[in-house]
Amino acid sequence: MTDEIPVHTLPKATGKVPALNIYRFKNSIGVQREFPVSLPITPLPTDTPHRHTYYEILFIEEGSGFHEIDLHSYPIQGAGMHFLTPGQVHLLTFSASFRGYIIAFSEDFYTFYNPESPALSQLPFFQPVRRQPVVLLSENEKLYFHNLVANMVSDHLQEPADPGMSGRYLGLLLQKCTHLAKQQNQVPNAAPHALPELVGRFQELVEKNFLRMHEVQQYAILLDVSPDYLSKIIRRHLGISSQEYILEKLLLEAKRLLVFTTLSSKEIAYHIQLDDPSYFGRIFKKKTGLTPSEYRDHVRKSAI
Repeated sequence: MTDEIPVHTLPKATGKVPALNIYRFKNSIGVQREFPVSLPITPLPTDTPHRHTYYEILFIEEGSGFHEIDLHSYPIQGAGMHFLTPGQVHLLTFSASFRGYIIAFSEDFYTFYNPESPALSQLPFFQPVRRQPVVLLSENEKLYFHNLVANMVSDHLQEPADPGMSGRYLGLLLQKCTHLAKQQNQVPNAAPHALPELVGRFQELVEKNFLRMHEVQQYAILLDVSPDYLSKIIRRHLGISSQEYILEKLLLEAKRLLVFTTLSSKEIAYHIQLDDPSYFGRIFKKKTGLTPSEYRDHVRKSAI
């Protein structure tokens, strides 16, 4: 374990920061035979805990192993789409070679080329609440995505590449994945678009600001509503208060750091900007039933 969880960013190109990249897995099979220009292997380690500043889609056509996402383990057996949001901690454990692609992109890139589409935070696999990070694929669905992504890769490797083409492919891919995710969801009425816009905007703001903004009033000011009204709407649609929602984000970050770093409980309290480490210890135990040290020992022994 280290003192910090590595954070990966999209690599720089000459004079600019690319908003979308496509890679193959480090132990991938078969992909290179399909394209005259080499598709790069992901330059980053995927088998150790890390997080991204960007969104990522893993299209796995073949392979087996496990995908650990924020302390939850998802078995990989055959075809599926796996989705990651900025800040999540994850790692891949391979037990067989993979065939597939990794699509890394920024929120700005998606929004620029898909202005009429739902926000990323409103899609079932990126939504902060009821997130559905894995969509399993049938043989026919795998073939559909294989053809779509192969065409996307082919255009992406052209010189000069047209980012607009990649942006529209990305929008189509996410639209199709959203349709499949809703089909696989056993609670149809939990569709993300059923949430009021205010709830979605609150979720987005918390995702981006929870480390430095802990109070409901701060979010209410940004959303131009009263704290009481915001709390009423959040409780009605998410089942918890606004303050509890913010606290859950803080505690998730604390859990990530407890499991994947060697930071002390005191250091973690300061990292999530709680100035009273003893308060952090009390609230952590109240919510989890364990002290931070007990949680670290328990999870490392049982899961990691």
